[in-house]
Amino acid sequence: MERFDLVVIGAGPSGYAAAMRAVDFKKKILLIEKSELGGAGVTNGALSSKTWWELSREASAFRKSLKRYNIKAPHVNYKEIQNEVAKAVGERKSMLEEHIDMLKNSNYSSLLQFKSGNARLLTPNTIEITVGAKTEIVWAENIILATGSRPRYLPELPIDEKIVMTSDGIERMEDFPESMVIVGAGVIGCEFATIFSGFGRTKVHLIDKGDRILPFEDEDVVHIIE
Repeated sequence: MERFDLVVIGAGPSGYAAAMRAVDFKKKILLIEKSELGGAGVTNGALSSKTWWELSREASAFRKSLKRYNIKAPHVNYKEIQNEVAKAVGERKSMLEEHIDMLKNSNYSSLLQFKSGNARLLTPNTIEITVGAKTEIVWAENIILATGSRPRYLPELPIDEKIVMTSDGIERMEDFPESMVIVGAGVIGCEFATIFSGFGRTKVHLIDKGDRILPFEDEDVVHIIE
């Protein structure tokens, strides 16, 4: 059974950073990710949504400038926006992959291993890793769980990721919808409401059971956003 000083389960922003910091301390590390390097923070989370937001802000500012001179704003192409987001995500993923490869070919090659597979805790110090049909067990003095989160499905609201969708499916639409209802006025709900209204092609309705948006933020911040 191979032994490690640290096993990190989840190679998203937190897990990746933890693994790199452990490398600085010359610890032997195993980094495990069942999906893609960078996790949701890169593929369909912080990076992609912030890229959407930047493009939306640019489109909104450009549209306002043209309106000042009575010039009709050009049509915003959804596929082009998707391509720009995919380009940003691809560049970041390539950087992470190149960084891992660089470490493998450096003086740190004996310290860091990266495996793509599913991990399961067996005991406080042993982890079962499944890659396809193969399974192995490793021992770790320390374990960091950085598995991230995913959208919560509601039993009374069937989700098909086409008409009714989560934040995972909203970026995979074919075109800007004429209208959109966003249930939940938290950070993600407000972010996507701002994004789609900013492009000027979607009428957005934001619904929340609370008495204000962003319930976990200071009221001063909420008043500015409202």
